[in-house]
Amino acid sequence: MKKILFSLFLFFIAAGLSGQPTDPLVSSCLKTSGPNARYLKDFRIQLGKAASGADMRFKANISLWRNTKYRFTLCNTEDSKGKLILTIKDEADNVVLTSYDQKTGKIYPYVDFICNKSGIYQLNFDFENGQKGSGVGVVSMIR
Repeated sequence: MKKILFSLFLFFIAAGLSGQPTDPLVSSCLKTSGPNARYLKDFRIQLGKAASGADMRFKANISLWRNTKYRFTLCNTEDSKGKLILTIKDEADNVVLTSYDQKTGKIYPYVDFICNKSGIYQLNFDFENGQKGSGVGVVSMIR
């Protein structure tokens, strides 16, 4: 009996450590990250229409390592009014990367970031023009 319980315990731990997302939106977003992308983490974002579009409304911190290439893939649900935008800030609150090009108005579905300094980075998400939307930001490491 102990062997069976121990085997079940190991099975559930192995299943939990597999690193594969179970959310369909996350899974489909991960597929667009490319074959060399290794899933690390995802952020589900669901926001109503903003009263004012000044600040990014969804913020999260992530630890990134020096000399590592990361890919941040952004996906929206079909009923979202705007596209998901990401801005990454370092510990000094400087913008190091964004998925929105202010000059052209283009929003990129993913951005790559080669980390030059290990530390805590702030991920800021919002939908264009403060629109209502739902989506996911997937963080992957590029091999």
